[in-house]
Amino acid sequence: MSPVNFSAADYAVFGVMLGISALIGFFYAFKDRKKRNTEEFLLGGRNLQIFPVAMSILASFTSAISILGFSQEMYRYGTMYWLIGFSYFLTQPFAAHVYVPMFHKLKITSAYEYLELRFNNTVRVTASLIFCLQMILYMAVVLYTPSVAIQQVLGLPLWVSILITSVVCTVYTSIGGIKAVIWTDTFQVIVMFSGLFAVIIKGIIKVGGISEVWQRIYDSERVDFFDFNPNPFTRHTFWNLIIGGFFTSLTVYGSNQATIQRYLTMKTVKDAQKALYINLVGTFLILTITCITGLIAFAVYFKCDILSSKQVSKGEQILPYLVMDLLGKLPGVPGLFVACVYSAALSTVSSGLNSLAAVCLKDFIQPFWYKNRSLSETKATNISKILAALFGLLTIGVAFLCEYVGATVLQISLSIFGLLGGPLLGVISLGMFCKFANSIGAFVGLVLSTAINLWIGIGAVLHGKPPIPKPVSTEECDLTRVIFKTYSNSTLIPSSQNNFNITYLYRLSYLWYAALSLLVCFIFGIGISLVTGRVGENQIDDNLIFKWSSLLCCKKKEEKKEKTMHGRTNYGIDMTGDFTDKNEHIKMNYLNQDTIVTRF
Repeated sequence: MSPVNFSAADYAVFGVMLGISALIGFFYAFKDRKKRNTEEFLLGGRNLQIFPVAMSILASFTSAISILGFSQEMYRYGTMYWLIGFSYFLTQPFAAHVYVPMFHKLKITSAYEYLELRFNNTVRVTASLIFCLQMILYMAVVLYTPSVAIQQVLGLPLWVSILITSVVCTVYTSIGGIKAVIWTDTFQVIVMFSGLFAVIIKGIIKVGGISEVWQRIYDSERVDFFDFNPNPFTRHTFWNLIIGGFFTSLTVYGSNQATIQRYLTMKTVKDAQKALYINLVGTFLILTITCITGLIAFAVYFKCDILSSKQVSKGEQILPYLVMDLLGKLPGVPGLFVACVYSAALSTVSSGLNSLAAVCLKDFIQPFWYKNRSLSETKATNISKILAALFGLLTIGVAFLCEYVGATVLQISLSIFGLLGGPLLGVISLGMFCKFANSIGAFVGLVLSTAINLWIGIGAVLHGKPPIPKPVSTEECDLTRVIFKTYSNSTLIPSSQNNFNITYLYRLSYLWYAALSLLVCFIFGIGISLVTGRVGENQIDDNLIFKWSSLLCCKKKEEKKEKTMHGRTNYGIDMTGDFTDKNEHIKMNYLNQDTIVTRF
């Protein structure tokens, strides 16, 4: 299919979307010009509204990867992946009532400040470095994905599309701060839904109704929800998607700075929890809609597979091809779709840049460059803006490398969360749930879980086998009649090999990376702590440990406790996130908002 020439209406729709995104950034830069402090730039003054924050959480990890990756997954591998949506109903309530109260009540900026309070600065800095690597890699994939799609639609060179996406979001993020990011995300979510609904409606009409779409999917053996194979080396099964998906999603909602930073922009824990429940509905809805677009794409090309017939070269181009085929002649619709894909990319990258700026400022620049001297709020805010811009440039460079990775963008993105987000989730959870765990155990658990995950992940890229797609047909293409054979996706291990081989580990489903790192971190963290000396009952503040009893008494305020530690009163914080009057001295020492103070 040749690239589609944009009409004036298409350029208008696309230009308006980019213009509004940029204008939101300039608006908040002007509006808050007198509030030149990091609290306002990174956290919006901790007083933002529930709905836009919920939309921002949704947009942060509903990238072009989701829109193009989910649809490709349905088209090529069947309906099994949709089951991961049910893991959301386990993950997000768990995160809302376990992780959100812990982070919110501490009134921190960087999520990894918790690790210094709980363990030491070494664990905090190590975790922050891992997070920076994770987000740079993830944002690079996010930039690359829509560029491939737009290349199919407009014929733009890959590098041009990457530059356009990155420059726009870098500008409004670096000047407008978290408020610009959140309100732009809200606008971009609306654009995403509009574009996807247009594709679904037109696609169903093209095929001949919902019943015909379902019949074609069923006849092609793509309806697959009941594979209960417990083999963790199978790419997608019921258990891998529900249980493995739970841990993979938990890395986003329990340990990722980009999400946690959204929790901290709201006044109370209850507001943050409500935002997460709204996000739950949104994430499941966007998953379902994008999966439907992939199934509709298959139904439309039921007798002429566009990949096998070389009408598209990459799976990420399936949905753009469908849009241009169905709606390309309607003025403004191609522009709406391009805006939809770009919106998904912009929202994710902007959130990532803002979170990277927060972590780098709080965990690196402030402690090491301004350890013994104060850093003014004006200077700190300017540094945050520069950091956001620099990370944007760095991400552009890494994005060009994504073309050489063979797996699907969906698998790559989820692998990144499992490989690097899993160890972060592990060390934070170790601190919250194991009171006796010490800093040595936490550091060893964090480093070893990261090392093991990277070994398996890199091995999977080098030695892993690609997933086997479902059967397709090209019998009605302008080619010799070809009917592809049906393959089994039940296992990725050759049946002819009976002896265990270390390379089998490389075939572990990417959905188990997070759970594996959590297990490794807990085993070594607890083991090393017991050997080197467990932390005593009076050495760790109770407010840094999660109390399971709070889940059973969620309607009652947790009793305010005081206990003596090293001869002084320790601070107690209500689960609503509000400091008690007795803790005013702690608020001054730990949370001074007039001058940034390094906590060591």
